[in-house]
Amino acid sequence: MITADDFKFHPRDPADPHWTETIFVIFSVPEAGVSGNLYVLARPNLGICHSSIEIHKGMCFHPWQIHHNDSQMHLPCPEDFSDFTLENGLSFKAFNERNSRFTYKSLDGACEVDLSFRAICDPFDPHDPAQVPALGGGQVDGYDGWNNGHMESRGRIEGSLLLRGRRYAIRCVDGMDKSWGPRRDWGNKAASWVHVDLDGETGAFLVFGLGFENKELRYGPFKYGFLAIDGERRPIVYASMTAKRSDMLVTRADVRFEDDRGNVYTARGSTVAAAPWYNFNPSSAAYQTLMRWESDHGVGYSHIADFSGLNFLSEGMADEFAQ
Repeated sequence: MITADDFKFHPRDPADPHWTETIFVIFSVPEAGVSGNLYVLARPNLGICHSSIEIHKGMCFHPWQIHHNDSQMHLPCPEDFSDFTLENGLSFKAFNERNSRFTYKSLDGACEVDLSFRAICDPFDPHDPAQVPALGGGQVDGYDGWNNGHMESRGRIEGSLLLRGRRYAIRCVDGMDKSWGPRRDWGNKAASWVHVDLDGETGAFLVFGLGFENKELRYGPFKYGFLAIDGERRPIVYASMTAKRSDMLVTRADVRFEDDRGNVYTARGSTVAAAPWYNFNPSSAAYQTLMRWESDHGVGYSHIADFSGLNFLSEGMADEFAQ
């Protein structure tokens, strides 16, 4: 079970240089086609952290098209991961396991973010057998960051974004996560982190493995997930997803999932904004897509993020060496 203490640094072997803790939130302004995220990766035993803030509008196929990209390595690690301010201008405070606040002001003053996160159901622990029935304990192939301590949360995100002199109101429903444990990422695997917002009230979080078939990415197998409905969190026992892409970015997606009560949900997603996120981790790339989901419940907006190791991409996409 996730508690407020899980936002702090966890007990650890102080001699382990690979101990890592992360915090991540994703947000959007759908009516303006704006998508963004805030991320911190901390190595408290080494006294350093890395932070990345990425914001884009519409379709961005290359890094130079992204509208704000602030990635800084080897910042001093905070003493308390539940309440901190970094030298890059990012601050975070967890009030409890469900409510938190992020603020950010870039060093050049060109970008400011102020948002609150309020979970709409209890945070999800993929290593709790009661929350991932019959799914093998929620293991994601090759990803230490997801296979040690982990929390996923779905919530209402409200606040404001100021970017290059223009202010936007943030009001969306999307995801936040926290991870902790020893971590050696070298980029040999991939997985997809998916939020499906059906109508602003009902939605799901899903994790899929990723694999290549004739240089085309395919989703599967389904690893774990949950349904948020009427303020309650229900396990998801099955899910599938297919997608069309342009230069690795999703342009359309179809998803189907079933909860533990036998209720089946389907949704079709079309892309509002997308960009490659190349600097959250030197070993990996993330292809982040804001989707407009249509279903029998209505219309909602939330994100797909395909996290792909760079070596995984090379093995699946690179041509053979010329003889």
